Amino acid sequence: MRLHLIGLFHTKSTIEYSHCAFTGKALRFPKMMQAQGYEVLEYSNEGSEANATKHIPILTEDEFDSLYGARKKTDFHGNDATVGSDGHQLFEKKLIPHLKEHLEKEDIICHPFGHAHQGLMDLFPAHQHVETGIGYPTLMPNSFRIFESYAWMHYHQGKENRAGKNYEWVIPNYFDTDDWKPKYKPGTYLAFLGRICSQKGLDTIKEIANHSPWPIVLHGQGDASPWKHPNIEYRGPITGLERAEFLSNARATLMPTVFTEPFGGSGVEAMLCGTPLIAVDYGAFAETVVSGVTGYRCHTLQDWLDAIEDVDDLDRRQIAKIAKQRYSLEACGTKYDKAFQQLNDLWRKGWYELRNKPSRSIPPRQE
Repeated sequence: MRLHLIGLFHTKSTIEYSHCAFTGKALRFPKMMQAQGYEVLEYSNEGSEANATKHIPILTEDEFDSLYGARKKTDFHGNDATVGSDGHQLFEKKLIPHLKEHLEKEDIICHPFGHAHQGLMDLFPAHQHVETGIGYPTLMPNSFRIFESYAWMHYHQGKENRAGKNYEWVIPNYFDTDDWKPKYKPGTYLAFLGRICSQKGLDTIKEIANHSPWPIVLHGQGDASPWKHPNIEYRGPITGLERAEFLSNARATLMPTVFTEPFGGSGVEAMLCGTPLIAVDYGAFAETVVSGVTGYRCHTLQDWLDAIEDVDDLDRRQIAKIAKQRYSLEACGTKYDKAFQQLNDLWRKGWYELRNKPSRSIPPRQE
């Protein structure tokens, strides 16, 4: 059983693009699954830093630059993630013959960007297609699905007006803990790391700035001018180890997202650094934030202001420890391995496939 990872057509699997959550997952996936004993064949644009078992380049450096080279650093790269665009069509045209060459029986095709390449399901119907980290609203038809959170899985079940399925899983996003070095002394600013827009809660952040004495520092793609405030500083996008340095030196991280957040990766990155996460009380935060332990979940302005003061009561060592136990490559890789093994069983008895596992106890004898 080998894994074929379909990279993102509009980015590169490099640290430079790691601020894109889906690119970051594609970048870390090969390392995580190779540690579980899998071969990972990665189909992504030239220059990948993922160190897969085998990298099959799709778009060359020149092709990528001609399509996306005019982007500014502050531009949101998701605006180029358009199915049917020139870049998408060229990527898929070059991808298909490589898959035909490399696929073997019982290999699994992994789709970290969902419906972008759902046409592959028709071209390769003899293989299992898995969406390996669903945090987007549009799903592939009849795929096997791994969601980023129970909140997001249940959202889709309600949206589709259907019951659950045995062959869909929830596995949180995974992180290389070597990249996130904790610091245990609270910093002097409040951090926001994410897309600069109303959906991510910038209106709430501006209101917090009206009442809290703590300076707020923003990093991310977008235009921060609508939220200009003497207590808010915008410093632009950051990638790689800069993210860890920024988050680890913060007093707390703010995530006042106003939509149902599928996961909220930068908040988990903060907790891996020992920094408390203060967020809303819905979406994935109900799963990622242990209120009063790793951060706080808020409903009102007073909740936000109280939480900002109360983070002094939290143990930053404990925050980092819990985050590592939940979101490391090792912890999540074990869950992916189990899901892929269960999928592989479908080639045999499927749901009925049993393994010889010794019983830990002997049932009492009936008289």
